[in-house]
Amino acid sequence: MDTYDLIVIGAGTTGAYLAREMAKRGRSVLAVEKLPKTKVGTKYDIFHIEKKEFDRLDIPRPVQGDKAWAFEFEKNYNADPLTKYPKCQINPIVGLHMHEYTLLLNEQAEQAGAKLLYSCEFLDFLYDDAGKICGAKVKYRGREKKIAAKIVADCSGMAAVGRTRLPDGYGVDNRPLTDEDMFYVILKYVTLKRPEDYLEGSTFWAYYKAWIAPCADPHGAIIGLGACHSYEYAAQVMEEMEKTVPLPEYDLVRVEKGRTPYTRSPYSMVADGFIVCGDAGNFTKSVNGEGVTSSMVQIQAAADTLDAALRYNKANREFLWSINRAYNTTQGAEFAMLRALLTGVVNAANFDEFQYAFESGIISDELLNAMNGASVTPQTLLTALSGFLSGMANKKIRMSTVKAAGTALKNAAAIFNHYQRFPYSEQGFDEWQEKADALYEKIGKIK
Repeated sequence: MDTYDLIVIGAGTTGAYLAREMAKRGRSVLAVEKLPKTKVGTKYDIFHIEKKEFDRLDIPRPVQGDKAWAFEFEKNYNADPLTKYPKCQINPIVGLHMHEYTLLLNEQAEQAGAKLLYSCEFLDFLYDDAGKICGAKVKYRGREKKIAAKIVADCSGMAAVGRTRLPDGYGVDNRPLTDEDMFYVILKYVTLKRPEDYLEGSTFWAYYKAWIAPCADPHGAIIGLGACHSYEYAAQVMEEMEKTVPLPEYDLVRVEKGRTPYTRSPYSMVADGFIVCGDAGNFTKSVNGEGVTSSMVQIQAAADTLDAALRYNKANREFLWSINRAYNTTQGAEFAMLRALLTGVVNAANFDEFQYAFESGIISDELLNAMNGASVTPQTLLTALSGFLSGMANKKIRMSTVKAAGTALKNAAAIFNHYQRFPYSEQGFDEWQEKADALYEKIGKIK
């Protein structure tokens, strides 16, 4: 039986990044990918990475002329429903082709020493006599094969084929996603009819959770929208949005559809001989559901501990537990706070109130920066709440919306502080989890 330190289920961006990081540390790594090489990373054509993330995450930075490079821009507008008061933020963005960039990350993983098997399907875990994970059973070239490993990482995307096969009570939430746990995304690739409409940057409409952004064709654009429930509902919202938002005239080229997780990540992402990463564990940005770089941040928080666990032959939940705390007290806490804030405000405010919030400056540059990952200061939140109160006095905002905004701020602070107190060990975790569940029950979900 072949033996590895680490088996990675999935060779998308998350799996490739984890495989590279562990191989760089001298670990023997096997990544198994269900799809053939020609199909890896083809769910979407285009995705974005903030320019600053390339250095922070130590990932390849394609430039114009490279296969993976599509375009770049730096102007990012957040707009009211009527697009009368757009607010511009400068944040350099690189647009990339997902398939080509995924292959680039896979090449880096192989260069670091990892082995990749395409068209290799994960079937189940292997367990030792004590009932702990000790490898995986896969199907490759029509034959089932058993492979031993000290740790198995589920990086299989939303299907979470590893996480959802864990036995009940094994230490990581094994429930599959439901329709209410994801965004249904519709992307229209279009050609703009008039040269004066060619895009210099992107525009996002929070009220509709919709956007328009550049694409690989400098004369084209991508019009996108994400909504809960179903593709049918997303299509209805997009139809409503296009009747209101002053979009440029266009010819439709093609339509892409896809889903992205939009729910909290598991409180514990580790168990004996196991870790879940990326979309398989819902490690996505609360504001927009983006998961590529968010997942890499999670892996950065985990890689050294995984390496130490392999070095000292302690790949058990107790030793790996520090990964939970390292993530949940940093990016996990920030994402939980933003989720609470956005859910409360988005569910409460109606069209006219969104319009007024932009016109009056309640939605400020500081608040938008916070929602896009900058530090959230108490002053920023208090200024927003003061604006809501002023709007209520002017009868522009309903009392119910102000109350909902206040509750959202309270919930955001409470969940952030609770994540900051994530336990250092399994002792006290049940009590922490019970309180977290109660807080999420108050927060609810975006309707």
